Amino acid sequence: MKILVPIIGFGTAGGYRVLSELANHWLRDGHQVDFLVDERSSDPYFPTSAKICRFDRQGRLLSHQAGERRTEFSSNGNAASIYFGMWRALRRIASGYDVILANHSLTAFPVAFSKARKASKYYYVQAYEPEYYALEKGRKARVLEWLSMLSYRLNLKQIANAPIYIDYRDISAQHWIPPGVDESIFHRRSFISDFTLRKPLVIGTIGRKEASKGTRYVLEAFEKLALIDPDVQLKVAFGNLPENWKHDRAKIVVPNGDHELADYYRSVDILIAPGTVQLGACHYPVLEAMSCGTPVITTGYLPASKENSWIVPVADSDAIVSSVLEISSSSRIDVLKKLDLAAEAISSFHWKNVSRRFIDLFECR
Repeated sequence: MKILVPIIGFGTAGGYRVLSELANHWLRDGHQVDFLVDERSSDPYFPTSAKICRFDRQGRLLSHQAGERRTEFSSNGNAASIYFGMWRALRRIASGYDVILANHSLTAFPVAFSKARKASKYYYVQAYEPEYYALEKGRKARVLEWLSMLSYRLNLKQIANAPIYIDYRDISAQHWIPPGVDESIFHRRSFISDFTLRKPLVIGTIGRKEASKGTRYVLEAFEKLALIDPDVQLKVAFGNLPENWKHDRAKIVVPNGDHELADYYRSVDILIAPGTVQLGACHYPVLEAMSCGTPVITTGYLPASKENSWIVPVADSDAIVSSVLEISSSSRIDVLKKLDLAAEAISSFHWKNVSRRFIDLFECR
């Protein structure tokens, strides 16, 4: 099977990891997988063995070597440039594929309007984008919010990445397939601490600037915990903290690649992921921390539940504090019971299972 994945540009967010991993697993299973991307995009942050086809605004396919210096994106006008360049490029090559997989509202339009003959066109919905654009200010955000809403009405076969997106708002997906996790990297830690024994408690979170990710509530909770426990520590992966926020017992760490990120999850006693929107969706910090055998406090992202994690209300730092204190006073046996259930929940998210579900769906087109 020949699969084409048009993207707006390679990035560091979890959605790009999904696409790279899917491509790698499909290639191992004998399929051809190509990415179609704007010439100005950086090289993939998440490694992929797939062929990368780059296009310019006229839709001409260009030859570029990995690591070669490229023209940077401008301060404005990128959406139109990507949209028209991708559409023109698709007119040249779309008919040579069996499956074309859109994965963002800006890629959905060129894919929907391209003539692809035998190719089946899919739209992998990894989030309800209008909700995120609605949180941003300015005319550009309003235009993108409107376009993303329209994208769900295009003539594309939608696949959601979580069951909450089945008939969610404007989304009309009939199938859902989650993102995956590499169990060989994000493997369960070999030993779980006994929290009842006195030692510095280390709390972890992934720092994000977007208000919807809830980083501020982790910081508020930590400040309150620091008044209770004089030894508690905070490790924030990747920084992205509010300006001027600092604490003597808080440290920023910047993992380089998945192996170091997995080591980070296993280095903390508790991982907190308190997002505020689209609860029930998939969230990589939750997936990865659970896979690493780390107790997770979250507002409710797959595959977390009350049985395998600690669920707190949205925007409630006091509830986070209470959950941290509950975990830290729990016996090792009680914590292990939840972590065993977390390991069971993660098994269906392993990449081999996820990639196979896509191919099964594609073959039924």
